[in-house]
Amino acid sequence: MKARVKPIGGFFELEIQNKDYNYHSNAIALSNGRACLNLILKHINAQKIWIPFYTCDALLEPIINNQISYSFYSININLEPTESFELKENEYFLYINYFGIKNKFIESLIKKYSNQIIIDNTQAFFDRENSKTWSFNSARKFFGVPDGAYLYTPYHIAVDYERNTDLSCNYLFNRLLGKQKQAYQEFIEYEKGLDDEIKKISIVSEYLLANIDYLSIAHKRRYNFNYYHSIFEEINQFNLPLAANSIPYHYPLLIKNIIDKNLLYERNIFIPMLWKDTTQRRLEGFDFEQNLTQKLIALPIDHRYKIDDLDYVIESLKKLLSI
Repeated sequence: MKARVKPIGGFFELEIQNKDYNYHSNAIALSNGRACLNLILKHINAQKIWIPFYTCDALLEPIINNQISYSFYSININLEPTESFELKENEYFLYINYFGIKNKFIESLIKKYSNQIIIDNTQAFFDRENSKTWSFNSARKFFGVPDGAYLYTPYHIAVDYERNTDLSCNYLFNRLLGKQKQAYQEFIEYEKGLDDEIKKISIVSEYLLANIDYLSIAHKRRYNFNYYHSIFEEINQFNLPLAANSIPYHYPLLIKNIIDKNLLYERNIFIPMLWKDTTQRRLEGFDFEQNLTQKLIALPIDHRYKIDDLDYVIESLKKLLSI
């Protein structure tokens, strides 16, 4: 008799109920956004890609690893390209759905560039792109999971890859246990170990993501975004209204001057810098993006926060900005 593949007895595994639900049921579930872009690049035969300067270096990794030429383009105060491109054959245009609020503009880009555009939806998890183009998102930016990203393709592609097993949940567990400093250091180390190797989503994240109340979370994000906007609209340099079909990532508060974010950290308000990489690239002509990196206050709006949390952030910012 052959030995069973499934073990019988022994200690229990982590009890996570698999509700067999997938919000992105028509997408290919991979380990992360870089893996999604890597798989795209292996199918499109790109010779050159135009990418926004306002992005992190992680986006460059699969492009460089696939030895594809790339050039940066600039964006304006509306988070849209400052110029129009006439793409040659085998050239592609990559656009980021900034803060998950550029859905309408993306529709115009798809009409213009058709099958020569790639949409980076890592800040727009809830967007389920149509089958006209390539797009991908990231579960880790929206939920407490160790991996997970979803790739949409304009045609069927075979995905014969192993599941991701090279992951850690330590930072997730320790944050849940209230060990914030330890969890943050573990998170940083875990981030450093991520790469663009193409793997399917881990069974851990697949099960966790099957248990999420997506409708409630989407509503919460929109509510929190609009709550902040009702307070900061007059001082926000951005004029970016929230479209009816958009589920935002952060509330992007762009102010005139640079503030010391450490003063917010001291009040347990942790604001990310999106993206520090832009300030370290020695290229001319991207002053707007570099200023944006330093002046932007990306306020968290996710489902963990209630009105009293938002009010605490608002009062802290008002004191800091003297308003």
